[in-house]
Amino acid sequence: MSWSPRNVIGGVAAVCTVVVLGTWPAAGTKAQEQGDAVNPWTRQSQEDVDRKNVGCVSCHEPDTPTMHVSTVVRIACVDCHGGNGQVRRPDGADPGTRGFEDTKREAHVQPRLDIWQTSANPINPAAATLEESREFIRFVNPGDLRAVGLTCGTAGCHAPEADTVWTSMMTHSAMLWGAALYNNGAWPSKTPQFGEFYTPDGQPAMVQPDPPPSPRLQSQRGILPFLQPLLRWEMSQPGNVLRIFERGGRLPVEIGIPDPFEEPGRPANRFSDRGFGTLNRTDPVVIGIQKTRLMDPTLNMFGTNDQAGDYRSSGCTACHVVYANDRSPVNAAQYASAGNRGRSQTTDPMIPTNESGHPISHTLTRSIPTSQCIVCHMHPGTNVLTTYTGFTWWDDETDGDKFYPEEPLNLSAAERAQVQLRNPQGSVVRGLWSDPEFLAEAGSEQFNRQLTNTQIADFHGHGWLYKAVFKRDRKGNLLDSAGDIIANADGNLLWESLRNPTDEERETGRPGVPVHLKDIHLERGMHCVDCHFSIDVHGDGNLYGETRAAIEIACEDCHGTAEARATLLTTGPAAPAGGTDLTQGATPFGLPRFQSRAGRITQRSMMDEDLQWIVPQVVDSITPGSANYNERARLAKTIQRDGSTWGTTDAPDDLAHGNDKMTCYACHSSWMTSCFGCHLSQRANEKTPMLHYEGTTTKNWTEYNFQVIRDDVYMLGIDSTTTGNRIAPVRSSSAVVVSSQDANRQWVYSQQQTVSSEGYAGQAFNTHVPHTVRTTETKGCTDCHVSAEGDNNAIMAQLLLQGTNFVNFMGRWIWVATGEHGVEAVSVTEQSEPQAVIGSDLHRLAYPDEYAEHLAGGRTLEEAEHHGSTNALDIQMRGEYVYIADGEGGFRVFDVAQIYQKGFSEKIVTAPVSPFGQDTNVKTRFATAVASPSTLAVDPARVRLPENQEQPIHMMYAYIYITDREEGLVLSTAATLLDGNPENNFLERAATFNPNGILDGAVNLEIAGHYAYILCDRGLVIVNIDDPLHPQVAGEVTGIRDPRAVAIQFRYAFVTDADGLKVVDITTPERPRLVESATVSIADAQGLYVARTYAYVAAGAEGLVIVDVERPEQPRLDQTFNAGGAINDSRDVKVAMTNASVFAYIADGVNGLQVVQLVSANDTPGAFGFSPRPTPQLIATHLTGGPALAVSKGLDRDRAVDETGHQVAVFGRRGGRPFNAEEMRRLYVRDGDVWTVSNAPPGPAMEPR
Repeated sequence: MSWSPRNVIGGVAAVCTVVVLGTWPAAGTKAQEQGDAVNPWTRQSQEDVDRKNVGCVSCHEPDTPTMHVSTVVRIACVDCHGGNGQVRRPDGADPGTRGFEDTKREAHVQPRLDIWQTSANPINPAAATLEESREFIRFVNPGDLRAVGLTCGTAGCHAPEADTVWTSMMTHSAMLWGAALYNNGAWPSKTPQFGEFYTPDGQPAMVQPDPPPSPRLQSQRGILPFLQPLLRWEMSQPGNVLRIFERGGRLPVEIGIPDPFEEPGRPANRFSDRGFGTLNRTDPVVIGIQKTRLMDPTLNMFGTNDQAGDYRSSGCTACHVVYANDRSPVNAAQYASAGNRGRSQTTDPMIPTNESGHPISHTLTRSIPTSQCIVCHMHPGTNVLTTYTGFTWWDDETDGDKFYPEEPLNLSAAERAQVQLRNPQGSVVRGLWSDPEFLAEAGSEQFNRQLTNTQIADFHGHGWLYKAVFKRDRKGNLLDSAGDIIANADGNLLWESLRNPTDEERETGRPGVPVHLKDIHLERGMHCVDCHFSIDVHGDGNLYGETRAAIEIACEDCHGTAEARATLLTTGPAAPAGGTDLTQGATPFGLPRFQSRAGRITQRSMMDEDLQWIVPQVVDSITPGSANYNERARLAKTIQRDGSTWGTTDAPDDLAHGNDKMTCYACHSSWMTSCFGCHLSQRANEKTPMLHYEGTTTKNWTEYNFQVIRDDVYMLGIDSTTTGNRIAPVRSSSAVVVSSQDANRQWVYSQQQTVSSEGYAGQAFNTHVPHTVRTTETKGCTDCHVSAEGDNNAIMAQLLLQGTNFVNFMGRWIWVATGEHGVEAVSVTEQSEPQAVIGSDLHRLAYPDEYAEHLAGGRTLEEAEHHGSTNALDIQMRGEYVYIADGEGGFRVFDVAQIYQKGFSEKIVTAPVSPFGQDTNVKTRFATAVASPSTLAVDPARVRLPENQEQPIHMMYAYIYITDREEGLVLSTAATLLDGNPENNFLERAATFNPNGILDGAVNLEIAGHYAYILCDRGLVIVNIDDPLHPQVAGEVTGIRDPRAVAIQFRYAFVTDADGLKVVDITTPERPRLVESATVSIADAQGLYVARTYAYVAAGAEGLVIVDVERPEQPRLDQTFNAGGAINDSRDVKVAMTNASVFAYIADGVNGLQVVQLVSANDTPGAFGFSPRPTPQLIATHLTGGPALAVSKGLDRDRAVDETGHQVAVFGRRGGRPFNAEEMRRLYVRDGDVWTVSNAPPGPAMEPR
């Protein structure tokens, strides 16, 4: 059938054609339902309405009889709701009596399903409402998209809006599904092809515009040619073929029926005995989308209505009928007094005011508060509305003593299932917030004043907790509005900071009060509806695959540019030709929304009839003499590309930060959330319903566990094609690792990376609009360029997405090389969520019994696995394999796919079959070190589609790099271990490089971009591997004695040798420079790890030496830690983050693996800063069978590109990407030399011509 919403594609009117999937009879077409006839309701008299309502008003006394505030609208109850309005309540028939109930049954449309227990919205109905009759759905919610063709969408009412909202992003959610599928390798196209639509009778639909958009519109504007329903997970095929998915194998074992032919301790470990797409050989991403609540439900369905801050209806009324979701006047405005429990304040005696799931009043409104929007727009924690309000996900740890019970909850399976129906997070079953009552009060003033380190929001979508973000310096100190440090903030002071400042405080500041970093627009009283108007919220009838492609508003439309005042015509990606004239819009109070008089633009609030404000103009901020003049703004907006000329915009092509090159919010954002870690853990024995389409209940369900949430980083890259490929902020948005437990409760894989469809790592990044605009707390010159003070090397590494080694993921097992004893994998965390490091502060909070047992056992880690080798000197784990530099044994790769599986007796093997079936040993004379070019799983061999607009993956990522003390640099093939084909798991030497013995005595190496930094007898030799099979010497540094280890961060190489720690400037690798004055003397410096502004040196008998390298050319000893002598033979160290705390994993030759908590979220001063000073504490130890020599590095979660501009992680927008090498170097190199800046003007300003 075809519906007839008219939409304009490139000037051509298009009709969206709907293809019904299934064999059910379809309802009448939208065209038939609406047509072009005059709506008869528009001709009704009030007498007509009263006659229709005679039965309804015998019971009901609605706040707003027509739901419309306007008295001009004359609509009867049955015109919208249906039912029989002529049935009157008998005299004396009170609620509950038989006469009353009989009358109600006759007057009301009756449901088919039993989910409608009361007049409130059903609790967590998901797809169940699709089985309900259209007539009943219309009765309980005339604004539902299945009913809207008979109500709001009829001709003469709101037909255009109903047409367009049906195809809007808020209805079909194509971007989320498309990103999840492509980023994790489940679907080859980066263009979204799946979206959620239903016909009026509840059947899934495929939608395609007729005529389709042109190829140019598809490529440049992101308009889609079709969207189809998501495929059934049972027919999907795995995009990441882990060992368990590989072809081959016998019939899976049935529970309770043993296989007599199965080898003991070696299960027949496959998901199916047939091909891909059979039994469980399917893609877990697809089942996660179908069954785990991720930004669900869309406008197609009712909200979950099951916990505080999560109440709404569906369709039009999801937005236009306000529910009580937040007690904060900042977020909820005049609705704050209604609370956060979805209770009504109606005058209608038929509606209980003590029951959740009712709107505040029976009123349609355009005064929609932010608290209503955030019911949907809160996932993930990086979503723009949580940041707009100044909040992000709580990290499961901060102030955890108030969130975890003293005694474990120990929920039953049924209780756990009930909790996770509301909140799919794994850690919730251990926390007090599993109780809806606790959750509802977690954002209250009384609760927040008890906290020490944060504050909690009053909204709780998905059952989650959201913590406030405050202004801090890089060390993590809280700052007030003047930038002064606040030494002793408590819960009372933090609570005070959440309210908006008064007019006087805006002028004078708030000395001694922390700054809550809500967006300045919200702080001034602006809600979402004050910026996003009809097209932004309803759509324009086109199908879009990116949210921002569907937005018509742009910053410049209201604020103008450095060259001109605002025209008040929209210019965003979805703006119609010529733009929408913003002066034609009106507030709900009948007043003009915008007025422009004498160069001054005034805007009136959509929420408060008495509130208006002057819209600042950019041109005024750069004009001396203007009341709004700001020298910082003038410098930023007029500085030219030469780095010295500023003050005027007379030469727009020469501007360094012109609007054609950069988004406004690249500089004007104060902070952003990055989600460094998302653990999707699937269990076969969890039987849950689909959340979409037919709602079938099946086995397999996936938990959703965010792991590291940070607001201390800022990163930039190139925006998507649809938004102009300009410089924009970049966030880490979905750094997925996946796990799966089979029906026998064996973890058949755990915490494995995904690979995107074209081969980039699935640790996804995205360009985005942070919605954290501030006036004072914006970005300065030294946030994005090399500082003249030399103190922002780590900041630059972070900004450019090269990573800082701070938020890396180690997981449950720490891999240790132990020389002739081989390798050991030591279990250092709990298996369940939150995945607390054993002995840590989080362990004490979330696992009190296990923590007490750990203390009683002398802080010893008991669980470990071992595999022998010749002489394991270095180790690197990636995916299901561990790489080893095995001395005389050469380069070896062990298969560790079964490390988590209890059914396997030997969990680490040389190979699961004989060398004839798999051989991953590359012989070298004496392998000393091994380096993967990335800890991320990158596959350069995957098929590429031009439409995806991806950069090529450099071929250096197809190899593993080994140093051999006699052979120099050896390259081994590696890509066959990622291709899912078990028949080609054979590695071979690809290249050997040691011209004239220059690399003799090679002991260590680091890969940074297409350069290998190799330590050998001659010192530091830099090898160019741009052509990996034909390396070339690029540079050499002498003056390094008996080198041991090397680490790279942005422009510097850090080296340990016989003298201690040394620093090499590698801005130009062909011209490296040893910084002579930058040596830190350390008696026995061994292994080295640089994380943000600290270098961690394994220093033998001294233990762990921590060096402050914030200024790399002026390093200084910060502290030495040996845990009272317990760490006395330190050989290597790696650092990683779990939740909100930081840990060092130390290989101690005598004492084994030592685990040190460096930063505690609750006890370390400044823990939430970019680089807090460590407060080390030994928390656990494991005595290895041989001397612990090396520890495997964790997964780089903040690294999207290497030092030479080669992308390694996927971006979720077509055309979005990190900077390439040339773009990076423009920020800090001029004429081959380092170019530095300060935040002060470089000289006097030029005057305009």
